[in-house]
Amino acid sequence: MISFGTGGFRGIIGDDFTKSNIELIAQGLSNIINEQGNAKPIIIGYDNRFMSDFAARWFAQVLAANNIKSYVYTSSVPTPSVMSATRDLGNDYGVMITASHNPYYFNGVKIFLSQGYDADLEFTNKLEKYSKEVKTIKRMNIAQAKRQWLVQDYSNTNMYLSHIKMFISKGVLKNNNLKIIYDNMCGVGVVGLAQLAKELNIKQFDIIHGEHDAFFGFNLPNPTKEALNIDFKDKVVDGGYDFGLATDSDGDRLGVIDEKGNYVSNNEILACLYFYLVKHRGFEGDIVKNCATSIFVDKVANKLGYQCHEVDVGFKNITAGMKKYNALMGGESSGGLTVRGYLYGKDGVFSSGLFMEMVAAFKKPVSEIISNIKEIADYHHYFVEDFLPLGVDVNKVIEYLNNHQPKFSRKLIRYEHFARNFKFYFENDSWMLIRLSGTEPAFRIFVETEKKEDADICVGELKKYIENVQLEVEGGK
Repeated sequence: MISFGTGGFRGIIGDDFTKSNIELIAQGLSNIINEQGNAKPIIIGYDNRFMSDFAARWFAQVLAANNIKSYVYTSSVPTPSVMSATRDLGNDYGVMITASHNPYYFNGVKIFLSQGYDADLEFTNKLEKYSKEVKTIKRMNIAQAKRQWLVQDYSNTNMYLSHIKMFISKGVLKNNNLKIIYDNMCGVGVVGLAQLAKELNIKQFDIIHGEHDAFFGFNLPNPTKEALNIDFKDKVVDGGYDFGLATDSDGDRLGVIDEKGNYVSNNEILACLYFYLVKHRGFEGDIVKNCATSIFVDKVANKLGYQCHEVDVGFKNITAGMKKYNALMGGESSGGLTVRGYLYGKDGVFSSGLFMEMVAAFKKPVSEIISNIKEIADYHHYFVEDFLPLGVDVNKVIEYLNNHQPKFSRKLIRYEHFARNFKFYFENDSWMLIRLSGTEPAFRIFVETEKKEDADICVGELKKYIENVQLEVEGGK
């Protein structure tokens, strides 16, 4: 079944991610384009995942048979590179073959609209409908398509990096003494970040897992605390590095390990970079976060005299919020951020560049930078997230959650429902969130309280409630 979630269409290779489904999506998009009478070409990129390069060609062959020109990358690239190209060339659509941070046995399709925006719900719903209504799939041999100039080779790494370098203060990085280790996680972030580090004259920039491995070493290609704590944190400490950077498989998420081997959360990355850009670079503007992101961001914004705006999960909601409020920055707890005037999407290479600049500017260890900004913002909370598998129908679960509010041991102040997210606000800036993942069958739990023991209690309450929800839904079949 073809269904687009918060991060596009994703499926298990050979199950939902198949040649026939890729062609259905391509034909559905072709039908939309031809109905609109649009003759602009389409950028098609792909990452290191198994069959990504083949899927890009399958997509291009269908477009060509429908007389739609496409520019196909000559090698794997980060997702933000495709977003950048879609914007730079003034195209109406871009396509990226990736399953982002999902396990190696997944793959998928991301669609971008004009100016490089993630496709919104209105468009993905339309594309789902058109794909399901396809009667005939048209195909043209890739060699023939190239002879007719309907498929052309493409690369934009230098242009993509030029946009990033426009935001980096090279004066701050001049004569830097940074010693950094970077875990590419066998993804495509290295395509941009290795060259960026060289052009920014980072004193020492060592790369691990820079090779192409469609299995990602059989590890989850996502720079989470669990993933980076396996052995990367030891490499940072044992090698005497100032910090370690890591990006996910398609290069749009960032993870950081500080000089002590501590995981730097994405909440901390977002809040600290925002503080740095406003306080030390002189930028102005509010910040936008999703509803699963820490109040550390809110407290920094308030301290700086600005406001933090909260939106639903999905980076398209972040960028829509940035546009609405003319915000300086937008980001989320899962590891993505962007800045006004850059891309309308998250970029791990871009945020890595900003992070390197910030550390060079402060001339302090990463752990000290984070501690100082927390003190300035008066942030003293504890943030935790957890996970439970979803074993029943997601729509029935959402319906149940809409009609059955859980009982908590603490007083509820406010309740908000953001599509697949159910958020509960309490005293002292504490909150809990139940999220139905849009990319995999799972519940995600987020809790932020004043004390660790309170967070543990809240997580236990949410887990028990979710277990009961699944039993109730299962029993109500």
